Parts: sequence; structure tokens; C-alpha cells
Amino acid sequence: MTKFACQYALLRFRPFAETGEFANVGIVLLAPEARFFGFRLLNRYGRITQFFKELDKKVYLNGRELFKEELERFAAQLRKLALDGRKTVPDVRLAVDLFAELVRHREAILQFDERRVVLADDPKAKLNALYDYYVERNFVTKEYQERLMESSIRKLLFSARLGENYRQEKLGDADFAVNFPFVRMAEGHADRVIKPLYLAQNDTTKIITHGGQWVDKIRRLRKRQALPESVMFPVTAPAFDTRAYRAFEEISEDLAAERVQIVTAVSDQQILEFAQAH
Repeated sequence: MTKFACQYALLRFRPFAETGEFANVGIVLLAPEARFFGFRLLNRYGRITQFFKELDKKVYLNGRELFKEELERFAAQLRKLALDGRKTVPDVRLAVDLFAELVRHREAILQFDERRVVLADDPKAKLNALYDYYVERNFVTKEYQERLMESSIRKLLFSARLGENYRQEKLGDADFAVNFPFVRMAEGHADRVIKPLYLAQNDTTKIITHGGQWVDKIRRLRKRQALPESVMFPVTAPAFDTRAYRAFEEISEDLAAERVQIVTAVSDQQILEFAQAH
């Protein structure tokens, strides 16, 4: 079966440039040899407003409609100039150049990520599969849940006028380093660290695997003396008195053994007290 070279790019919704937060909301895919160009955009704005709680839903809805119109115009132009079925062969070079211009980085609330390449025997099916993976799946993963938690903590810190004191930093050494979303620096060294952790999965293996990865990261950073003494993990836990909760307790104990303070993700007062302590 013939495999076609496909280029694709994810569309990101990034309404607040200062925070860098974004959500994948669409995808475009070009397979010039197959004379195919397609796109899919997220329709359910509820997922966007859940992540960006202070955002008016019309910002995304209006932006999406304008972007949809732009993509439809691009598709028509692409078919006319490069993928016209009346031509013996498609103009692959022109199609690729036009696609590169479409997905070129722009400073806007809707912007494309970098171009990626994949092989597919059915470009339309690949478009749908990539959309399901990167856009639909994006809203149900632990990574998405932790980004929601980060967003809430960031708002909490700024509401208490502590937001400017904390920033994303990579801690470690030349051999091993880890990114943390909230690090307070003092005299060039990390002074306090806050890292939200989502452990509310129903699957005990997923809880132990994800939590265990962070236990290992903390242990290795402690061994290298690359972490401050004060580290807090606000955690979302599974339902009490379940197998999942027992898995959560196991991870909590392991983190506590590495001198990590565990609090629930909704413990605003404890988080603020930790964040402003000296």
C-alpha cells in the first residue's frame, strides 16, 4: 500500500501571552502527492473556558470562526494553484511552500506549533487520528489536569501579590535536571518550589507510575543537592477508601520521605503560607 508523506501542524489557543499557557485546539495536514489538505478545529468551547476560567467564551468562538474562514480560503487557493486534479501531477513544491507560509509562527491568540512529518496510506484518516490524539486526548490526560492545577495556583499567587516571585525554572546539574512551574529564587539559588501533581486516576498502576516518576526525580535531585529544603506538592487525590487512594497514599509516603510537603490542591491557605514564608 502506498505511503504518502504528510506534513501537519497543531493549532494552539494562547490568549494570555504573559503566562505562556495554551491549549491544542486544532490541526492542519497536507499530503501533496495525494492531493489532500484537511483541517479540524475544536468545537466544544466548554473545555477552553474550563482551562481559561476568566476568559469570555466569545474570544475563542469568534477567533475560531475567523480562522475557519481563513483555512477554507487557503484550501480553495491550494487546490487551484497546486493540487488541481486536472493536472497530471500536483505541484508538490508549491503546495509545501504555501503550507509553510500558512503555519508560519505569528504572535496571535491562535497560532501554529512547528511543522511535523508523518507517513500515512490514508491522509484523511491520519488527520482524524492525530486530532483525536493531540486535541481530544489533550483534555483528558494527567498533563492537562496538571496544567489546570498550575493555572489555578498561578492565579492564587497573583491574587496574593506573590506571582512575580515565582517562575518556571529547571533545577539540577549537567547530568540531570527537571522543570518546575513555580520556583522562588534568592541570591541566584532556588529557595522554594511548588509543583502540582495529579494523582486522581482510577488506575492504580497509572497513579504509582506517574507519582513514582516524581519520587525518583526528587530523590535524584536531593542526591545532587539541587533542591531547596522547602518543596511543596499540591496534589489532587482519588476518592477516599478505594484501591486508587491506597496507591496515592503510597506515593505520598514516598514523597514525604524525600522531605516534600504534601497538601491537597484546594488548600489555598496552606499554599499561600508556604509561598510567602521566609
